Amino acid sequence: MLLVIFGAGASYDSVHHLPPPSRSASGQSNLGTPPIVSALGPHEQFRPPLANQLFENRDWFVPIMQEFGDFRSLVTSLRTANSVERRLAELQKEAETLEIRHCQLAAICYYLQSVIWSCQKNWQKHHAGITNHAAFLETIELWRRPLNEQVCIVTFNYDTMIEQAMSQVLRIDFDTFSRYISDENYRLIKLHGSIDWGREVVSPVAPRSPGDIVGNAANMKLSEQYGKVVQRPVAFDDGKVGFPALAIPVEKKSEFVCPPAHLEALANLISRVTKIIAIGWRATERHFLEMLTNRLMGLQGDVDLMVVSGDENGVKETVNNLAIGSVKSERKRALRSDGFSGLMNQSGRGHLESFLR
Repeated sequence: MLLVIFGAGASYDSVHHLPPPSRSASGQSNLGTPPIVSALGPHEQFRPPLANQLFENRDWFVPIMQEFGDFRSLVTSLRTANSVERRLAELQKEAETLEIRHCQLAAICYYLQSVIWSCQKNWQKHHAGITNHAAFLETIELWRRPLNEQVCIVTFNYDTMIEQAMSQVLRIDFDTFSRYISDENYRLIKLHGSIDWGREVVSPVAPRSPGDIVGNAANMKLSEQYGKVVQRPVAFDDGKVGFPALAIPVEKKSEFVCPPAHLEALANLISRVTKIIAIGWRATERHFLEMLTNRLMGLQGDVDLMVVSGDENGVKETVNNLAIGSVKSERKRALRSDGFSGLMNQSGRGHLESFLR
C-alpha cells in the first residue's frame, strides 16, 4: 500500500505554471514587514498560504479579519512572530486562564475557514483545474491500476484541492463523509479538518450567526456529528450555523479534527503501508507520528520513502522528524528539494515512476 501525505507546501506549490515566488520575496520567515504580494503578480493574492502567511496584509485578508474582529488585537503579534504556529500554541495555553482567548481563538477558526475558502475559489480562477495534484494522481493511477495496489492519502490541509483532483482524475466524489473511506482503491483522510466541514453547536442553542458562537466560546459545546458546509462561513444545507471543523495550526500539533470512522480506517491501513510519499509536509504532527510508529498498528518494518520539499532544510526536517528506517536502509530513499512543481516536471515524473516501481 502507498501512503501519500500532503502538507501546506503541496497547496502552496500546487500549480506548475504559477510557481511560488523566491524565498526572499515570499516572506516565509515572517520577519519584518509583510511583503506586498500584489507586486509579485495578481495571482499571488490568492496563492494558498503557508502557516506563517495566514495573517498577511493581503488586500482581501483584512476585510475577513474585520468580519471576525474579536482577534484583531492579536494580528500584529501573529504577523511579527518568528513562528505563527508557536504563537497560536501560546494563545491556546493562555486560554486555560484567560476567557477572552476562547473568543479570539473561535474567531480565528472562522477566519481561517473563510480565508482558505475564498482563497481556493479565487486561486481556481487562475489555475482552471490544471494542478500538480491532478498530474500527480494521473501518475499514481497509471502505476496502481495494473498492480491492483491501494492508496491512502492523508492531508493536513484545509482546502479541497485534493478532492477536486480526485473527482477530476479518478471520478471519486465526496458528497458524504462515508465516501472518503469507502472506495476500494483510494482513501482520503483529512486529519486537521476541511473548509467544507462543520460541527453543529449544541450550546448556545440555535445560534443565529458566528458572532453568537464566538461571544459564547468559553461555554460552547459542539456535537460529535460532522456536517457538510454549503456556504461560508459555516452554513449547513438546513440553514443552521455551525462551527468550523478544522484544527488551529499550532506547533507540535496533537489534535485530530475528523470523524472517528476516518481515524479508525487509517489505523487499520497503516500496518499495510510499504511506500510513503510526503509532499510539502514537515512531519510535526505528534499524534500522527505516534500512529505510524505504534508497535501494534504502525508501520511494520522499514518502507520506501520519498520526501518532496521546497528546499534542502525542509527535506532534512521531514526526514529527521519521521525517523523511518536507518541511514543504511536497503529500502528506496528519494529526496527532492525542488517542490511539488519540480516533481511534476518531466524529469521529476520519471523519478516518481522509478520510485513507484
